[in-house]
Amino acid sequence: MKRFFGHLITSVAIVALMVACFGSDSGSDGGAYPARPIKLVVPFGPGGGSDTFGRIIKRGIDEAGLLPQPFVIINRPGGSATIGSRYVRDAKPDGYTLLLLHDAIITAKYSGKVNYGPEAFEPVASTGEIGMVIVVKDSSRFETLTQLLKECNEKPDTVTNGVNLGAPTHFAGLQLEQAFEGAKFRFTQSGDGADRVQKLVGDHIEVSSFSVSEYVGFKSQGIRAVAFLGEERCDALPEVATALEQGIDVVDYNRHYWWFPKGTPQECSEYIAGVLRKAMQTEHVRERLAELKMEPNFLQGHEFADYIDNQVAAAQTVGEQKKPDVPDIPTGVVWVLVVCAVAIILERRRPTIGSTAIDSPAIDSPAIDSPAIDSPVTDTPKASPATIRTVGLLAATAAYVFAMQYGVPFVWATLVFIPCGGFLLSQHKRSHALILVETSLLVAFGVQFVLTKIVVTDLP
Repeated sequence: MKRFFGHLITSVAIVALMVACFGSDSGSDGGAYPARPIKLVVPFGPGGGSDTFGRIIKRGIDEAGLLPQPFVIINRPGGSATIGSRYVRDAKPDGYTLLLLHDAIITAKYSGKVNYGPEAFEPVASTGEIGMVIVVKDSSRFETLTQLLKECNEKPDTVTNGVNLGAPTHFAGLQLEQAFEGAKFRFTQSGDGADRVQKLVGDHIEVSSFSVSEYVGFKSQGIRAVAFLGEERCDALPEVATALEQGIDVVDYNRHYWWFPKGTPQECSEYIAGVLRKAMQTEHVRERLAELKMEPNFLQGHEFADYIDNQVAAAQTVGEQKKPDVPDIPTGVVWVLVVCAVAIILERRRPTIGSTAIDSPAIDSPAIDSPAIDSPVTDTPKASPATIRTVGLLAATAAYVFAMQYGVPFVWATLVFIPCGGFLLSQHKRSHALILVETSLLVAFGVQFVLTKIVVTDLP
């Protein structure tokens, strides 16, 4: 009876986890869209540039009454925007979870930070464009961008460029390297705009990239722009020459993009795009964007798709040449397991010293003149059941790691690995089969629930 109730409780837990992982968040909605509040996920902390922009748009929507339901902003910072983007990517594609993310959605993939990009989302619209500037400390020896890149050419890896790795600031530097043959920065992780300013004025870094609005806000702290990465000079910074004027073929703008999870109905995307277009035309939004030195550009549909394709092509070119050398951890794990398996086999098969395989007189007998035996010969022992189980478990673990690396979902790989590994460890006892199956279900769905719903991180 105790065993029955134990299995019953386990079964209930498994069903609950499966429902939590794959079930609907709120059930189907009846009536016209939207029927409940829309969540806007901002993958940065409150007060940052993206958060500020999102709240400007929200106020425009609220004041003009453009949505019949609340428009709620949720901040999910961390991982250079990857935590928030993964959250939206994995959300239910029902039109109620929206992502606001700039060009980092492209650059993060092609710098090797994540394995997904715009193709993992449903595009909604592009709203607002802002230029980028290359900045040094006021007292810096670099007066022009050309002078800066020349030193990066003559002394590679010596000029420290503070960036947010995988973000547009990083890619601005990579594009400059590509445009000036032989130039190479020493990139270092330096966080958000406020952090980069402090490191510039504190001489921890020598150069960095900022949006125009960031630069205008931080300029009084002792920094100076050496180039504007636009096609023409910025009206807000008429004294700053463009990179093109200095002979460097780099044009780089940062835009704010709006995304739904992949598979969201097209009607939802078109509806929200229409709301955003109207919000961009409100007096509040236009005034605030002017204060931020941001151009109120708006793209949707084919125009937006074409623009993203061009940005991806440019990022891919730079990323393929400059992709960081990240250790292949899964492959390393597999090689460690292989070495362990070989070591176990060799140890188990090592001859035992002192056990002879031939009949011979005692060595201490003086009456017999026989050749000296340097080392006794032994029979090679067969692999023991323990050795077979150990090697089998290592092989199963290696297959498990490789399977996930090459596309097998975590849940399915785990559902196979745990029963196989457990069967080997239990010495092939059939009585343990049900327990192993229950354990694999609990672990697979339990880990998926914790990581995707609570920690909000990627599964292999």
